[in-house]
Amino acid sequence: MPHSPKSQNSLRSFCCPLRLNIPPSLVLFLVFLLLVIGLVAGCGSSAPLSSVRSVTLVVTATSAEPRPVLPESMVDELTSMAKRSKRKGGATVRVVTSLSGEVRTTDLTPVRPNGQVQHAAADADRQIHSAIDKLSVTLGEAASTTPGLSVLPLLDRAAEIPDADIHVISSGISTEAPMDFRVIGWNTNPASIIDSIARQGQIPNLTGRHVTFHGLGRAGGSQPSLPPFARTMTEQVWVGICERAGAASCTVTHDAPTATAPVATMPVPVVPVPEAITRGGCPVWLNLSDAVLHFAGGSAALPVSADGALRPVVEATSRCAIQAIDITGHIADTGDGDDHNDLAGRRARAVADRLLTLGLPSSLLGAVSGHGAREPVIPNFTGGVFDESKAQQNRRVEIVFHQPGR
Repeated sequence: MPHSPKSQNSLRSFCCPLRLNIPPSLVLFLVFLLLVIGLVAGCGSSAPLSSVRSVTLVVTATSAEPRPVLPESMVDELTSMAKRSKRKGGATVRVVTSLSGEVRTTDLTPVRPNGQVQHAAADADRQIHSAIDKLSVTLGEAASTTPGLSVLPLLDRAAEIPDADIHVISSGISTEAPMDFRVIGWNTNPASIIDSIARQGQIPNLTGRHVTFHGLGRAGGSQPSLPPFARTMTEQVWVGICERAGAASCTVTHDAPTATAPVATMPVPVVPVPEAITRGGCPVWLNLSDAVLHFAGGSAALPVSADGALRPVVEATSRCAIQAIDITGHIADTGDGDDHNDLAGRRARAVADRLLTLGLPSSLLGAVSGHGAREPVIPNFTGGVFDESKAQQNRRVEIVFHQPGR
């Protein structure tokens, strides 16, 4: 039934009352605003695809380091990356262990048999955990194929892989130029080391990358362990190189150390670790071995003969700007897993008490603790057989001297 002229006029007045009341300038402004909102929305629609970055693992895996393991701090990150992946290949992990060898690639994205992404939560979780377990096996089997320990070239190769966060699993105790710690030593200023590498054009391009270091300063196999001061220096050097390389972030994690023997067999020169480290004639770190302190087997009774090694410690605190000293005891691993009633801690306390008797101000005494057999200088089992000559190096008390500003 056709509308009457009256009803048509009413309909027009109902449907279009605003057309007559909106100024043309306001209409143009509203159109412009809608266009801007559309552009912003369109740009945002692609964000989820770019928010999932791939990961590149740089693994030195030498005979002078513990066997590589997937750091606990990475498991949650990789799991989250896999769950966020919206397409096959969207959660890629690459493992770089050599300059020219194969870059091993793993995709953690859970997929169904037809190649589509797995959305069933339980199945997805199971596939992700399985993929991460396989990645752990891959790392555990990694072994350097060249002599020596060199991180810079591997880091440079990793930098060639686009759009990837970089995780470096290495002790960082390089033995190859321009980062040979045998030549650099443990008293060199980290800034001067970094400047030297930069002058030689050896700093990789890490612009915009997020770089995380795992295991810095943690030696194993043929390399004696580093004292706390040397581990800290190693961290400072690599973080400084990372920052000079233009990385967006440079992070050092302190995952629980592993003492698993390496599978690598290529030789790596030993970086010597002195019995004492000084700076400007003042002590920074001191290793008092079992041969110096003369503890009897299984005993924490400190003989008088140890005073000759302890008096210089007290003398140093009186002439140097020492704020505090920390004392840490260590024992050898005999294979029984027993800490022998905290023998390491009791020996550290015995040394602390003797230092106080010899004149050390009590205000300078910091942390006194025992680390048991968890941090050996060198493994004291050879082919599964206990080696007493190596165990003697592991029975020790270490003293760290804290100077102002350090």
